[in-house]
Amino acid sequence: MNTRTKTTGMIAAAAAAVALITGCSNDDSGSGHSMDSMGSMSMTSSAAQSASSGTHNNADAKWVQMMIPHHQQAVELASLAAARTENAELLALAGQIKAAQDPEIVQMTGWLTEWGVPTMAADMSHADMGHGDGGDGMMTAEQITQLEQSSGADFDRAWLEMMIAHHQGAVDSSSAILTDGQSEQVQELAKKIIAGQQAEITQMKTMLGQ
Repeated sequence: MNTRTKTTGMIAAAAAAVALITGCSNDDSGSGHSMDSMGSMSMTSSAAQSASSGTHNNADAKWVQMMIPHHQQAVELASLAAARTENAELLALAGQIKAAQDPEIVQMTGWLTEWGVPTMAADMSHADMGHGDGGDGMMTAEQITQLEQSSGADFDRAWLEMMIAHHQGAVDSSSAILTDGQSEQVQELAKKIIAGQQAEITQMKTMLGQ
């Protein structure tokens, strides 16, 4: 091998080495930028989700705290129907109410847990959660007892009248939270309650001949 050939080989080898080093540098740089970008996007997404799920005010929390026992009483009223009436439409409606409100109780309880808020407000007693004083459509213990002791047509009439008042309380409360609340989750549920229970109120009034 002459001197010219050896020189040419050395130049080619040096060029290959430079190309290899440059390629590795570009790959590392690209990967770094990609990982940084992905990390930034992930953090931004997480922050947005956190802000969305955590945005609520005191009105939202209080509404949920009150609506849980309100729903629980509606489910209780609906559960009384099976053993006390043979009215097929009423039984179907009772089943519809339970099917709608049981999952909503679970949903709202989850929100309070997420928000770090107790399920019962500080100014609410256990008695208030079970049977209220008639406010917001809640039935009293005496009304529930009377309903439990009735059957047939008498039960049907009393049940429909009580459930109409109970539903109206939920509709009124849900309408108020649309103005007072801040949580998008609460707003969506309130709108669902208004639409669903208002339709059931119309149905029950028709069943009463109103």
